[in-house]
Amino acid sequence: MERKILKCKKVLLGKELKEEKNIAILIEDDKIKEVFSQERLSEYENIEVIDMGEMTVMPGMIDCHSHLNIDANLPEHLELLAWSNECELTLISLKGLEDDLLNGITTIRCLGDKYYIDITLKEKIENEKVKGPRVLSSGLGIKGLHGSGYIGYPHCGMEEVRKTVRENLKRKVDTIKLFITPGQPPVKDKKIPSFLSYEEIKVAVDEAKKLDIPVAAHCIGGEGLRNCLLAGVQVLEHLYAVTDEDVEEILKYGSWADLTPGIFMDKEREEFLSENNIKAIRKSREYVTECMKKVIAKKVPFTLGTDAYHGKLYKELEFAEILGADKKEILQAVTSNAAIVCGLESTIGQIQKGFKADIIGVLGNPYENFKVLKDVKFVMKDGKIYKS
Repeated sequence: MERKILKCKKVLLGKELKEEKNIAILIEDDKIKEVFSQERLSEYENIEVIDMGEMTVMPGMIDCHSHLNIDANLPEHLELLAWSNECELTLISLKGLEDDLLNGITTIRCLGDKYYIDITLKEKIENEKVKGPRVLSSGLGIKGLHGSGYIGYPHCGMEEVRKTVRENLKRKVDTIKLFITPGQPPVKDKKIPSFLSYEEIKVAVDEAKKLDIPVAAHCIGGEGLRNCLLAGVQVLEHLYAVTDEDVEEILKYGSWADLTPGIFMDKEREEFLSENNIKAIRKSREYVTECMKKVIAKKVPFTLGTDAYHGKLYKELEFAEILGADKKEILQAVTSNAAIVCGLESTIGQIQKGFKADIIGVLGNPYENFKVLKDVKFVMKDGKIYKS
């Protein structure tokens, strides 16, 4: 049994991320055994004490929307996905995983990759053969035969969808991922196409439900969004083109929003896009921003993801604040609330007795400035220190 104590000047504790001072955290193997006042440190003899100095200590962050086979830090990364083979995509994945971990992301929710690479690397990480965050896999993403994008696999009809869902479930995925709509909003007053029918969405949800596996849907709005809600999709990704009525429906059905604001709001990402994609992003930036503001203003429960901008999750927190969210709910969107969407709310996302010892440290206070998360000084996952 391996035991250590973190001596912390400031900690963000529990689901509410309450600021507490002069706290000690006893870690036993991969779990938090106890959280107590430093006044009791003398009770614990012959245990290594790690002094966290001036750092603010908080739960490891959770990126709720990522892909292993894409790295948005690479030029023309979307096109690269289209022409790369399995070996090349695995190398991209390994680099992204390490970048994420060393930047304080201790869990990632992978939402569709090729060749079942996410499932393979999840197993390698669990067996400590590969360095990276805890991976929640979804295997092969499902899109319509005429659907857009490079990441999902084309399907036509309920039985094709059913077969892939079952194949994913056989490989023990954590989520089923559907690609419903385009990623880019249409020109004004044009209909948002839905590339999967209600029946195809419903069969995916029903099959996944048999094993209590949630379904997440890439969906910006329109008819596809309403079909997702009717079919029982639990998490809606992006929501770049929602109306006021869409938001009310989301609230009515109790689904979560998983926002990825940086795709449109982060101008620095343009450096890594093709010319055509830059034009498309610029054309819709203002409109998409206003749509996401509706989600925040109406208090739809939300989480945040980078959509494969590995190591850059802190930026999504900054954009969420611009959208109108308050600091606590933003921090919860990458910790305790993100854990709910991952189905691990009793295991990760909090510094609390009995939880996994996923802990990071930063200089400065995230409640004052999210930019302190750009430079994570200390990273522990499952009780093992990866950066100090």
